[in-house]
Amino acid sequence: MANPRPQLSPIELQQLRWFLGGLIGLVSAWSVFYMEVDAILALGGITLTVPFFTLYPRFSLAVPAFVHRLAFPLIVTIFALDLWGNREPLPAMIRLDLMLLGYRCCSPRGPREDLQIILLALFLVVVTGVFTVSPAFVVQILFFTGAALGLLFAVTLSTSRAGGLAAHATGWERVRWPELFRRLRAAADLRVVAMAGGLFCGVVLLSALLFLALPRFEVSNDFFIDRQLTKSSRTGFSENILFGEVNKIAQDSGMAFAVDVSDPTAVPASLYWRMLVLDEYSGQGFRASAGLLRSFAPASDKAVAHAGPGRASPDRTIWTIYYQPGVSRYLPLLGGFGRLYFGEPQALAQSPALRIAALSSEPAKMVGYRVEGMDGNGALRDPLFARDHRLPAWRSAPSRMFSNEETGPARSGETGEEPEKQPSFLDLTGVAAGDLAKLRVWVSEIGGTGAGGPDFARRAGAWLQARHPYSLDSTTPPGEGDVLVRWLGSRQPGHCELFAGGMVLLARAAGHPVRLVTGFKGGVWNPTSASITVRNSDAHAWCEIWDEEKGVWVRVDATPGSLLTPPEVPEVLTHAGSRMVQDAGWSARLDGLRVFWYRRIVNFDQTAQLELVRGTKDHLLALVRELREHVETGGRKLVAWFDQPWDFPRLLVAAASGGLLVAGLGLWHRYGRSRWLAWRSLRLASQRQEPVRREASHWLLKLQNRSAALGATSAPGLVAIRERLLRLRFGSRESWAPPLEVFAEARRQLRLLRPLKRRKANRR
Repeated sequence: MANPRPQLSPIELQQLRWFLGGLIGLVSAWSVFYMEVDAILALGGITLTVPFFTLYPRFSLAVPAFVHRLAFPLIVTIFALDLWGNREPLPAMIRLDLMLLGYRCCSPRGPREDLQIILLALFLVVVTGVFTVSPAFVVQILFFTGAALGLLFAVTLSTSRAGGLAAHATGWERVRWPELFRRLRAAADLRVVAMAGGLFCGVVLLSALLFLALPRFEVSNDFFIDRQLTKSSRTGFSENILFGEVNKIAQDSGMAFAVDVSDPTAVPASLYWRMLVLDEYSGQGFRASAGLLRSFAPASDKAVAHAGPGRASPDRTIWTIYYQPGVSRYLPLLGGFGRLYFGEPQALAQSPALRIAALSSEPAKMVGYRVEGMDGNGALRDPLFARDHRLPAWRSAPSRMFSNEETGPARSGETGEEPEKQPSFLDLTGVAAGDLAKLRVWVSEIGGTGAGGPDFARRAGAWLQARHPYSLDSTTPPGEGDVLVRWLGSRQPGHCELFAGGMVLLARAAGHPVRLVTGFKGGVWNPTSASITVRNSDAHAWCEIWDEEKGVWVRVDATPGSLLTPPEVPEVLTHAGSRMVQDAGWSARLDGLRVFWYRRIVNFDQTAQLELVRGTKDHLLALVRELREHVETGGRKLVAWFDQPWDFPRLLVAAASGGLLVAGLGLWHRYGRSRWLAWRSLRLASQRQEPVRREASHWLLKLQNRSAALGATSAPGLVAIRERLLRLRFGSRESWAPPLEVFAEARRQLRLLRPLKRRKANRR
């Protein structure tokens, strides 16, 4: 019997290929959004032109021939100028790929050009996969893979047909998309579609199982592609910060990093994530002086574990931080730490005096690291500074506390200072004499210079907060002279950077060593992932002032709404999940999904693999034990029930149960089976696989065997029902009688043949 299923013509296959090619080009181009590559012009052009030419292919044939001749030389010229001007090979290659992909998606193409689209799109997908760890990209790459396989299948069908179309053929561009999709649905064999979908899901599942099962091997983070992409910071953290840079990121609610805590009860009530310490004031802003940068020991050799500069803490809390790319190369830390572990070998530069650490370069992908023994009480002990800063010439004499005699300076000369100049936390050389006089007057109003550093900071903070309200949209008064001194003398509102900078100037004018610190403050509890989420909008600036009596640097936060100095006894939360502000919105749920992705996929090493295998084994064994206990318990109850005396109620229950079972089987055989087959026939498209046709064949065989054995093949009722069954078996759907009625009539005719069978048996 010929297969009546419609077949797609070469023109329809060409139209399907055109649609899938445009879809693949668009999806792969959008993957560039996961990389911080300046390709907004190319992406905008593809986003606008590819959907238009895909939906209206006739316009692609209307492009003049000279445009196609000039396209390739023009694209190569743009690429050469881009490479020569920016000196960045990988971003230039990505922009080149986008231009080629956009041109190929909008110009007429044959099978060879379709394969070129797949290769161009695959380049973007592979490069994006190196840099991103976003779970959304996983969905995108699965969609891309399915569409690419569909395009390859359509290309194979087109080339296998003798009447396949060439790239220059016409007629296919007059496409009606709704009609094409209806034809595609009618021509699709659901068995083949289901099999292809099952194979695709099986490959994905097998890949996941192999990922979980194969032993972990170490891949160095020096993969060459990582070094070819210069990522722009989304936060502005650097060694040279001007006023207003923190305000620039205040509206960015993207996640900067997420934190897992082994003991949520050990989370400090005030979380200040230190990243950068600044000492030198230039009249326009603060920066890290060359001497301060020399406090960094040269980056150590790449290793997974690094010893920290902090004192060994008896606290065994483990902090796991998932650090987003595009923030900074400086790592957010609460203070000193005992040990720091990375998921893969990293080179780490540390400043023991400042208690900060930095990677060799800003990471181009998410970096996960684990911190043990981290100290977050808001006071940093510094015995070297306590000894050396009392010297009369400590501000100009060389000091060992900011140098490393064995390894030499880590960085020098980058800020224009002389290499021998040492950092000073009392330096006000960037302030003019007139502005310095104003500072001394304000110091007198605050209470003079006799008290200790923290006491002065509390009084100066109260003075600042009484004169200036807090606002993200802060402006400084116009005029000449020091911009920060002008703001101190006004009543203008300010953001955290202005309050911190003002505190530094006032404290130094009062004779107290002080330094400015930037990083992040606080965080919210994400109940979806049971972790702390710190966003870019949590970027903050504060100070650390020297406490002469205790020999420690004490945190000072003069921003209104913050605790000026930490309490004597550090306060901890009873449970981070119950005391912190909770974020249960949709953005938090997506962030929780990303944290789960970081935990189980990105940071999935051999240790996590073994833990997963052990956990899976224990879980399966527990399920088997629980199932066996249920079976044994049920068996014992059943045996005990049968061992009891059989009185009338028990017999009645047993009889009722048996009757219900027999009645259920009878109802299924009489009504359920036929209805089930009729319902399934509506779900299967293949003529040979429809259950109604198979059931009709079944009844035809039974009637033929029974009537032939009894010699009653010519009975009028049998002839009529046989014709109706033959129509169900071989006829079109339009000629069918209701299948259930036909099957019921066949069953009735079989029952009518039973008396003939008994009479024939009696005669024997």
